[in-house]
This record gives sequence, C-alpha cells and structure tokens, in this order.
Amino acid sequence: MKDECIDLAEDNDFRCIYAEEATKSHHVGKAIFNGMAEAGREQTKIFLPAYVNFGGELERLMGVINTNSDILGGVLACVEHWPEVPASCVELVWPDPPAGSFYEVEDSSVAESHVHDTEQYVDKTLSGLGLCPFTKSMRLSALGLENAGVQPGPVKIRHSALIGNLSKETAPAVAMAALYWGGVSDIIDRPEEEVVTFLLVCPSIFNDFKTFFHACDNLIEKSNLLLSPPGVGRVWFHPEYKLADVGYQSGGHAPPLDEVNKLMDGYLTEHPGAEKPDAEGLARAHDKTRWTPHPTINLLRPRQLNIAKEVDIKEKRAKVYPRNVVRILEAEKKGELEGLMDVKN
Repeated sequence: MKDECIDLAEDNDFRCIYAEEATKSHHVGKAIFNGMAEAGREQTKIFLPAYVNFGGELERLMGVINTNSDILGGVLACVEHWPEVPASCVELVWPDPPAGSFYEVEDSSVAESHVHDTEQYVDKTLSGLGLCPFTKSMRLSALGLENAGVQPGPVKIRHSALIGNLSKETAPAVAMAALYWGGVSDIIDRPEEEVVTFLLVCPSIFNDFKTFFHACDNLIEKSNLLLSPPGVGRVWFHPEYKLADVGYQSGGHAPPLDEVNKLMDGYLTEHPGAEKPDAEGLARAHDKTRWTPHPTINLLRPRQLNIAKEVDIKEKRAKVYPRNVVRILEAEKKGELEGLMDVKN
C-alpha cells in the first residue's frame, strides 16, 4: 500500500507523507499540521492508512482548515477515501498568491530566552504567588492528586521556533497548530512522570492578543473538539490577556467576571482582613491571572484535568479565583509583579 500511495502522489507532482503511525485522532492532528508546516506551499498528500474515520472527523477537520485558510497561508484542504485512493488521503494545496505573511522564526537564542522567561514565570509568579494550587515549581506539578492516582511530574515548555522542520513559507498559525498537536500527542502518549503539563510558547506575531485568541478559538479550539480525546485541557495565556476583549465564553478562556465577583463575597467572609476590590481592580487582577511573558497555550492531561476539576469544584473553586485576584492586587501594591509579568521580547 505504501508504494501505491507514493506512486500516486509522485504521478501527480505531490509531496507524499505516509503517516502509518497515525492510529488515533490526535496523531492525525499532528500528522496533518506537521505536514503543513514542513510543506510550506508545496502541494502535499498525507496518507493515513491506519486511521479509521468513524465519525467523519477528517471531513469536518477539512472544514475547519478551509474556514481558517486566511490565517493558514491560503491552504485549501480536501480528503478522499478508499476505493478512490489506496488509503484515506488529505490533500493540501496553496493557490497563488500566498495569503498573509510567513512565520519569521525567532533565532534560537531568542526562543531560548522566551523559554527561560516562562520557566521564571512558573517558579516565581505562578508558584511564588500560589496562583495554581496544583503546581509548586517547574519540577512539580499535579500536586495533591495522588490519592486519585495522578502522580506529580514536571512542567515542560516548548517554543514554536524549536520544533524543527519548519518551512520558510510556513504561516504563523500553522506553526502554532503544529506545536499544539505535537504537544497533545506527547501529553497523551507519554507517561505522567515524564510530563504532566505543557506550556507551548507561540510565535511572537501573536503578541497581539486579538490575533492570538482568534487563532486559538477558531483554529485550535475547533480542531481540538474534533480530534482530541475528551477532556484534553487547554488554557490560553497571554501578556495582554483581557477577558473583555473576548466578548464570549469558550474553552480555554478565563471564567466570567460575574462568577468571580459572586465568589468574592464568600471569600471575604472567610478572610475578613482581605480588601474587597472595586470593579476595575477585579477585572484587571482577574486578567492578570492569565498573563504570561509570551503568548502561551497550557496543555493538561485528560485524567489530571478531570480529577482536578472534581477537586476544584468540591473544594477549591470558591477559594482559588477570588484569592488569586486578592493576591495579584496585593502583589501590585508591593511592586512584586514588576519584571515577572511584563517580560516581552
């Protein structure tokens, strides 16, 4: 079958990818977006001989890709199945002229500095201010879930510029999607002691928050709902995160302000020494709980996320969100946030 697929692609002047390792939906996401990132604008056929398209996921994914063609370099995607082709085949073509700009890949030194900034954020801000009850440091996350069978493990950071095999004609959103699906595949397939959560640092062009959340909500989130196993956690972080700019609630975004405001009353009853924030302070501090030095996607394991949600709902939700607002505002007053949340290169 492999030879048939290669011959078919070559006969039609297509680049061929034979993704026999893609047995599950998250492998398919990785194969397609990696293939797109490596291809640049070279027309490509991606064969998926081991994937069974039970629910029409491939057809719906083609819809997501084509709907987002403007941020994916103008790519057009379609899929064929046996008997028209030897194995299910995703075809990628790029009509001229190219749509949008190409990803200006950061120098390795810049990318490594972004990774370092993010490590500092985890150790000094996220852990230092206690914003996440399950993370103590880069080395220890998923804490407090051992009784439910989830073992602590390290936080891992990846940068889009360091994933390798990127064509010079890759759109930034393609690089983001390749980074995302590589992370999803690893966090599902690798054991917990190797990685319990990923922080994926995205291309610098996404320093504009609206550009970032548009790509997250319309490309990453919609493809995630089609291809990921249920419950894969994803959280959007950004150096200029502002919930008011989003205008709606969807996966990956911070909880609505109304909910946090209601939880604040109960928190203040239990902590009478804490100062109640005004509406502006509440909104600003709530946004800052999602601030990171660079545009970042956080990935969480399905099992970890589900158990953490149970703990969160039963024990922590009413405390964590208002407490984080109070801690952010206190840190602001003391000048402790300077240099921790405002690192952008």
